[in-house]
Amino acid sequence: MATIRFLSNCPRCGYVAEAWSEDGVFVTVRCKMCGYEGKEPHPDLKEGLGRRG
Repeated sequence: MATIRFLSNCPRCGYVAEAWSEDGVFVTVRCKMCGYEGKEPHPDLKEGLGRRG
């Protein structure tokens, strides 16, 4: 699967952060404002939402 890049909000400071997903299930988030870098579930899959084709 191709890497998908998009903007997201940093879970730590709320600033706009760079995010990307290589598998469509987890997102890596990197914030330049506070330095946060981590993995979290893809926003489209939170709260039981399924993937949409």
